[in-house]
Amino acid sequence: MKECKIRLRHALLTEIERAKENMVQVAEEEGITSKSTLQVSQSINQLLNELHKVTSTKQ
Repeated sequence: MKECKIRLRHALLTEIERAKENMVQVAEEEGITSKSTLQVSQSINQLLNELHKVTSTKQ
């Protein structure tokens, strides 16, 4: 079970990094307050919330 959490944590961290890079690119192209940038930002928040759940759950 612990190895599963480690893999999930790693996958989430990787996805968060990709999303952050995407957000920077979108923000540069469309502006930091564009709808697209905000949508990417919200998806990053969801990933961060999921990461928090995984890392704070004791099992």
